[in-house]
Amino acid sequence: MKLGVSIEIQEGLGYGDTLALALAAEESGYDAALLAEHYTTSAAPEQRMAADAWIYLAALARDTERIRLGTLVSPVTFRHPSVLAKLAASLDHVSGGRAELGLGAGWLESEHDAYGFPFPAAGRRVDLLEEQLEVITGLWTKDPFNHDGSQYRLRDCNFTPRPVQQPHPPVIVGGRPASRRLPRLAARYAQEYVIALPTPADCEQVAALLDDGCALSVFTYACVAESEDGVRRLLEQTKAELRPAMRNVDRWIVGTPDAARRRLEALASVGVRRVFLAVWHEPHREMLPLLATALDA
Repeated sequence: MKLGVSIEIQEGLGYGDTLALALAAEESGYDAALLAEHYTTSAAPEQRMAADAWIYLAALARDTERIRLGTLVSPVTFRHPSVLAKLAASLDHVSGGRAELGLGAGWLESEHDAYGFPFPAAGRRVDLLEEQLEVITGLWTKDPFNHDGSQYRLRDCNFTPRPVQQPHPPVIVGGRPASRRLPRLAARYAQEYVIALPTPADCEQVAALLDDGCALSVFTYACVAESEDGVRRLLEQTKAELRPAMRNVDRWIVGTPDAARRRLEALASVGVRRVFLAVWHEPHREMLPLLATALDA
């Protein structure tokens, strides 16, 4: 199993804070530092700075060496797929072939209202996701590329730059444990399907819907410290910064490194290939080496 971080930059992180988390993950041997993409705060009730993920990714490509970079995930409601394909391919170049692209149907209706993005019904957003996956992978692999769909039309597109990674950068589809259509789309177009806050039983059921070419991964929160007192303090601080719906700690990785290792082993045993830990503050940066050590133990 591999470990990655999902850096929640929308929770007020400046670039320096984001770089510190990415470097801590890189130095601890994490596989990827992917950035959440929101235009407003998603977790805490108060409003905080929410910077543009793709600008930060370009800077991280310069300031890191090994760790993989991308989004977890980019909502399909934010932009045309040709723009997203161009952003990810350009990131692949400036990072020396370290780009990954996470795509999702979008869920935070309030940010769409605030910024004027349409927010169709859930089924329609999944339709958009399916067509965007077709367009993006087509642009990366066919020359010229033509597409005549319900939402997007492209004519004789000679896409540049061609991605460094061939046939293209890894694509990640984000979903929920109960989704049934999204894992089918992931199995068709993506190399990875990530689900949020699942139980091991959820993972086992979802893994059965994927084929060998599409790995299952998990997005979760973590509170890991050397002592039980440290765990309690970190847990109280982290829970206070989250919406009530996200505070189900039974689905988090919580405890000392030994307890964290057992939780990670349970996820690996049901087919999980990579675990993304949501991070956004200084105690999270200090926690990353502990989790890396737990996985290696």
